[in-house]
Amino acid sequence: MKARSVIRLSIAGLLVIVLIQLGGMYYAYKAQMKEAEQTLNECFSLAFSDMTNIMQDQLPYPDGTIVSVFFVNTLNKDINAYANQLAQQCVQTMQKAYGVEFRLAELDSVLHQKLSRVYIKGEVAIERFNVDTGEILETTNTGIGNSGFTTVCSEKIFVYKEKGEAVRAIVRFPFGEMMRNVLILSVITLLLLGIVVYVLVLQMRSLIHQQHNLQKQKQDFYVLTEQMRLPVDEMSSKISGQLWNEIENDGTTLLTMIEKMLSKVKVEASLQHIGRVISLKTFSIVTLVGIFLLLSIWSVYLYRIGYRKLELQVQDSFEEAFFRETTYHRFASLLLDQKYPMPNKITGMSPYARKLVKAIREQDIQKKYNVRPYPFYITRMDPNGYENASARLSMAYLMQDTINAKASIPIPFLMEYADSVFSDVLREKGLPDKSSIVRMKYPLGGETIYADSLYAANLDMTTRMIPLDKDSTYCVQGILHAPQGYIIASNWYMLLPLGIIFLFMGACVYFQIQISRTQRRLKQFQKDFTYSMIHDMKSPLSSIIMGSQILASGKLAGKSEKEDKYKLAITDECEHLSVLLNRVLMLTQLDEGHLELNKEEVPLRPLMDDLLAKISLKAGKKIEFNTLYHRCETVYADAFCLREVLSNLLDNAIKYSRDEVKIDIICESEKGFSKIKICDNGLGIPVKDLSRIFNRFERSVAAARSSKGGATGFGLGLNYVQQVMLAHEGRVEVESEEGRFSEFTLYFPVRE
Repeated sequence: MKARSVIRLSIAGLLVIVLIQLGGMYYAYKAQMKEAEQTLNECFSLAFSDMTNIMQDQLPYPDGTIVSVFFVNTLNKDINAYANQLAQQCVQTMQKAYGVEFRLAELDSVLHQKLSRVYIKGEVAIERFNVDTGEILETTNTGIGNSGFTTVCSEKIFVYKEKGEAVRAIVRFPFGEMMRNVLILSVITLLLLGIVVYVLVLQMRSLIHQQHNLQKQKQDFYVLTEQMRLPVDEMSSKISGQLWNEIENDGTTLLTMIEKMLSKVKVEASLQHIGRVISLKTFSIVTLVGIFLLLSIWSVYLYRIGYRKLELQVQDSFEEAFFRETTYHRFASLLLDQKYPMPNKITGMSPYARKLVKAIREQDIQKKYNVRPYPFYITRMDPNGYENASARLSMAYLMQDTINAKASIPIPFLMEYADSVFSDVLREKGLPDKSSIVRMKYPLGGETIYADSLYAANLDMTTRMIPLDKDSTYCVQGILHAPQGYIIASNWYMLLPLGIIFLFMGACVYFQIQISRTQRRLKQFQKDFTYSMIHDMKSPLSSIIMGSQILASGKLAGKSEKEDKYKLAITDECEHLSVLLNRVLMLTQLDEGHLELNKEEVPLRPLMDDLLAKISLKAGKKIEFNTLYHRCETVYADAFCLREVLSNLLDNAIKYSRDEVKIDIICESEKGFSKIKICDNGLGIPVKDLSRIFNRFERSVAAARSSKGGATGFGLGLNYVQQVMLAHEGRVEVESEEGRFSEFTLYFPVRE
């Protein structure tokens, strides 16, 4: 993928992630508001129930006095509705029959206490209003409306149903306080995202700049090569005239040109090193650690939210199970002995209550309603131990106190039944039902009895304890076993955007690592490039200059044998340098599409014989050539290019081999192609390097494969072979096994 495309995709991905993060924040806000509304309803219901006790305390009767009676026709599983009706009936009775005023300020104070216990902070208002007209009759805080972005409103509860008057609670949260954790985590996430993308963009820009510099360096090198070709050819022609001083001056001039370019390359390399302030490896490690920590924090935060939500649901389910056991088992057993069991600790009855009871006895309630009614006696009592309980739980406590006091034979808490009901309630709510109930002696440390063989473990969720008697000697507690999987699964819609964010961040880190590798390869490439210039251009020029100085000094006068040796060495170095320069210039022409091929039917035997003879003379190794021509005597190609390609492959076969070399050359025809195979018994090529040996300036692998560790060459040879074959509309293939052989096959299309 192109660098600029990666930058665009990264920025676009960052914008998408920001939108996802904003969507996650909005969802978190909605979830918190929904949870706050649920908690507010529960706290408001508890506070309203407490108001019944506060209003009863104002009556001029002692504790234990029956002040009213409330009838229900049946007891079904929806006991919350009956509990609310009981509280509303009680409040209305206090106002209508006893003239006790319902004070909003007291309800507001009680609600504040309830909310503080569940860590809900915000401005609170209690409104008394007319249900039919919507008119606000009274409020404790005129500055809060019942609507707003951070406002939740409870369900209405009637305080005087006959007049249509009800109350409701309104809480307005400080937005910053409510969203503090989400905002902090979101800002950290976006900050880390921004840093990752910013550094990625910096790296991409650095890579683009590095590629640009390398391209410019290559272009400068090609220009230098063009400038050197003519002087090198002139030096070759001056050898016959023994113009050693001129040859020395020309060589010195060319060497100065090379040194100047090398100095420029070194300066650019040092500037790149100075400009690289950020350690990519260090940054990648720090980023990965930051991503892991942030993922952990987010996961813990989301898990905590899910845990609290499930904890409320499990607690509610356990209270429901306790209520059902109390109602349908113990209280039902008590009803078998007593038709209308009176509540415990009855000390008297108010005139109003006595009037109601008399009316009940004078009427045939069973015939009137066609059911057996269950009367609940509203008794002025000490609320200690019940003030923090829900209406349903308070009713269960009252029934439990009556059972413990009135039953002629003790009626025990049936754990098997409660355990079954607990699982049923959990299942009805779509919650995991792997649960159990434990009975223990309070305080902890006494005997413990479980309903089944499942014991509480560290990862289990436990409910609050519910006492089985007034002095809390024995308690029961619900256990939900291993709820972690459910909590995680229930938050999938929150974890999915989070997963997308971290996948994006992981992709950015991956691209950073890839860019870092590319930059290292480019840096190595530049080193190889510089090495090629130093070794393969400076070395021949240095030899030419040194030989010219010796010949010009006259020290070898009269020593014809040594003089011829120096002349031959200078001639060989000039030819070697000329071949390299011509190869570079031809590659430049291939790149620019300016190379013109003069294709003809080139006879292979004379060409191959001439090449093998010259190579055998120059090689310092024992070489065995085996040639085979199978219905392939000519090749349709450019004669000069064909000679260069074959010469390059043969040179490599000798260069990257041991002391004894065996080279097989097979020429044959196959399906519209003329094939030339060159197979050696050399060092071979590692599998991991086969895909890049045709890359330009690929020298590091070649040098490593050399038997002496110092194979010379620009690293242009195989790239030159490939480019020439493509220009001929052919191809080159390679097969190799490290340590055994290498085989290059040239495919030349036949003439149509």
